[in-house]
Amino acid sequence: MEKFRAFILIIAVLIMAGCAAADANRKEEADIHYKLGVAHLNDGNIPESLKELTTAVEKYHGNATFHNALGLAYFAKGIHEDAIRHLKEAIKIDPKFSDAHTNLSAVYLEKKEWDATISESRLALSNIFYTTPEFAYFNMGRAFYAKADYVKAEEAFKKAIESNQRYMVAYNNLGLTYMKMNKDKEAADILGLAVKNAPNYIDAYYNLGLILIKVKDKKGALNAFQEVIRLAPDSEMARSAKGYLELLK
Repeated sequence: MEKFRAFILIIAVLIMAGCAAADANRKEEADIHYKLGVAHLNDGNIPESLKELTTAVEKYHGNATFHNALGLAYFAKGIHEDAIRHLKEAIKIDPKFSDAHTNLSAVYLEKKEWDATISESRLALSNIFYTTPEFAYFNMGRAFYAKADYVKAEEAFKKAIESNQRYMVAYNNLGLTYMKMNKDKEAADILGLAVKNAPNYIDAYYNLGLILIKVKDKKGALNAFQEVIRLAPDSEMARSAKGYLELLK
């Protein structure tokens, strides 16, 4: 009887080892499809990205990173509900997955669901080990800006800048927030920093031109609008800048 029990135990161990090996093989295959999918996503080839990432998820459903990437691919394709479904699945697997929370907040931002954007951003930031909090603060700031809560938008954009002083889009949006708050000097200062540190940042130049008109800095406004035209001569923003130049002459 003891020998029989030992035999049963050996069989059980072998079965477990076989299952573990099969699981490892499945995970390895899924990981290859995941890496291909991410490469296609970075190259802007969304159909191939969706194909590879879907295969990765089908082969190994319980990986939060795979679902997060597939959610991003659906978001890039403009298929929001599937993006939300996979990002929520990533969070279900790993509730502390801050990138997935931030990506979900970006989808909600696109759908103009401001409160959901703010909620997901806060969940992302609740993880003290989150390495890129500027993205969550930025999404939160945009949502507060859309709700016309400019005080909270200002706070969020400032937090984004504190988290990453090279995150120029936060400077631009803080400038826009100051413009809404009639803090003209602060707006001019922060937008000036944006173009100083990102000399090809067209939006910041354009917004700087607008605020410099308001503070009656004609020369500065002319220079800002001229940079817009130089950087993007065929853009709608350049056409608008030309109109302002005519008014300033």
